[in-house]
Amino acid sequence: MFLSVLDGVALCTPRRRRLVDDATLLALADARPAHAPVLRLLAGIRRHDPALLRRVLLYQLLPLARQGATDLGLDPAELALLAKASRTLPQLDDRQRTAAEALAPLWSRRRLRACAHAVTALGPDALRADPWLAAFDARLRRRLDRCDRDLAAAGTDPAGAEAGYLRVLAVASDDDEAVRGLIRLGAEAVPASADAPMTVRPVEGGRVALSWPGRPGARWRVLRDGPGLARAVPVPGTGGTESTAIDADPPVGLRVRYAAFPVRDGRPTGAPLVSRPLLVAPDAEEAALEDGPGRIAVRWQRPRTASATVLTLTGPGSGPGAPVVRHTVDRAREHTFADLEPGRYALTLTARHPSPAGGTVDAPGIRRTATVHPWPRPLTTLTADAGPEEGVRFTGHGAEGAEVRIVVWPEGTAPAPGTELRTAALPAPLPWARYGAPGRTTPDTAFAGLVSAVTVLGERALAGPGVRLDVPGPVGTPRAVREPGGQVRLLFDWPSGAGAVVAVWDGGELRISRSSYVREGLRLPLGPGPSHVTLRPLVPGGRPGDGGTPAVGVRRAPVGVDVPGEAVVRYRLLTRRRGLGRRVPYAVEVSAEGHDPAVPLPELVLVHQAAVRPRHAEDGTVLLRIDGAELARAPLQTRELPPAPDLARPPYALRAFLLGDGAGAVRLEEPALTTLVVR
Repeated sequence: MFLSVLDGVALCTPRRRRLVDDATLLALADARPAHAPVLRLLAGIRRHDPALLRRVLLYQLLPLARQGATDLGLDPAELALLAKASRTLPQLDDRQRTAAEALAPLWSRRRLRACAHAVTALGPDALRADPWLAAFDARLRRRLDRCDRDLAAAGTDPAGAEAGYLRVLAVASDDDEAVRGLIRLGAEAVPASADAPMTVRPVEGGRVALSWPGRPGARWRVLRDGPGLARAVPVPGTGGTESTAIDADPPVGLRVRYAAFPVRDGRPTGAPLVSRPLLVAPDAEEAALEDGPGRIAVRWQRPRTASATVLTLTGPGSGPGAPVVRHTVDRAREHTFADLEPGRYALTLTARHPSPAGGTVDAPGIRRTATVHPWPRPLTTLTADAGPEEGVRFTGHGAEGAEVRIVVWPEGTAPAPGTELRTAALPAPLPWARYGAPGRTTPDTAFAGLVSAVTVLGERALAGPGVRLDVPGPVGTPRAVREPGGQVRLLFDWPSGAGAVVAVWDGGELRISRSSYVREGLRLPLGPGPSHVTLRPLVPGGRPGDGGTPAVGVRRAPVGVDVPGEAVVRYRLLTRRRGLGRRVPYAVEVSAEGHDPAVPLPELVLVHQAAVRPRHAEDGTVLLRIDGAELARAPLQTRELPPAPDLARPPYALRAFLLGDGAGAVRLEEPALTTLVVR
């Protein structure tokens, strides 16, 4: 099967010739999906004009036949004829073929000036060889001659210039002279003191935002024009009914003017709405200023088209005499002005762009103000001087004229010395740590950690050095309990953070660890007399601080506890003669000493036992009880023994015991054992 194109487009076999129609092309597209787009395009061409499909194929096949191509799927006889015919036609290069192919779409859009350029590109040989092209050229020239006459008339008739330019654009929609003439007329119609009908303003990213009064149902074409442009060019993305637009890529370094034309069917229908000229030189964006000690740090986003940024700093103060510092940076996006005096400064950032003419163009510039505030001087060293007895005193060097605070930062967040801070963001100062105070202080509770110095001046502060402290907590609520044998048991709340506690009394000292205290308690051999004991917490030695340096251990003042002398209760039996001269008890005398009268003594009981001496308070019959509180108030008492039958039948023994709270802490002195036995 081969293709025939000289007498219509047909598919031929040795026995049959079948014309290619729309249905054939669509069937081939369904059968060959890989070639379906091209086949459907050809079907659409034939549907539009049955003869056009043949002309398209001939236009594509003739250059191939001239080059001697044989594998084209054509009837060999027709291929030979095509090769012969191609040698009689002008040979078009790629540029000429592109021009020829553009003629039809350009003509359909009334772009006659572009059509004229395309015909010129084809050359005179093509016009002589193609009668249709020669006729097209003659027709084109007649229309353009009429446009040229209208342009000439518009240039000499200001009153009719607008109508003349519109007539030209109705014929040749791409006539640049008519377009620029209308833009010029629109610009001249706007008084210098009035707002232009089209508003333009630079926006971020180097773009230009456009807006103009809309009209119901009107479509618009927006053009950009300027002295440095060869012609007025459309702004990409415009051509609809919206009355706003964004020029995403304006020509940097040029002064341009925008115009919005109302259009219908691709041709202007009225005078354009024109803007005032705009110098396309984007400014820097996102400028941020931050002051520090004697400096102003500036950061900004440089426009992508800028080649440099000029920073002009004026101040402190303003006026003709104010100092001015100017600095130019190329690709950097930040700069710091240093060694500045305190005061208010004005900064101008000017983006510098390359100009198409070869020079540079400066943006209007953005202006910012900043104030260099007085900053405190840094504290170079911090010393924690722990006293020999108790407390710590903070001293150092530097920070002249500034307040020094001692603070604690959250764990792991302490800033490095010299870090610039804001006073409002500082932690609260430690109430017990006063820098430079004459005396030494300690916290109310245990403290182990890093304390840091901060120098403060007004709203600004500088981080300073730190030191790690170890301060044990205080010994809590100490109290003493007397035990037999002159022993005293000391009870207290263990101080938090302490590795040991030292107890000191007249003539003795004892150190006890927390584990020993919890396991065994603390007992001291104070003897029967009154005594005073002090308890001091100790910090575990060698705790590591920052950088391996041991923390400063701070001693805490000892806590004292007064231990009264041992309380003593004595008793003796009072006797008298009866009968043959035998003495029998009739009363008991009890005395107490060495006790606190406000604190009740243990209860005293007198026990009777026949034949043998009682061993404890329940080993017999209780004859008498003396209340401990009463005994404490009246330390010398004589109590008669109650009448009892057992007292009249010797032998028997009497003995007193102490019962109740604190009985073990009170010593009971008994009389001679022989005086307690009645025979």
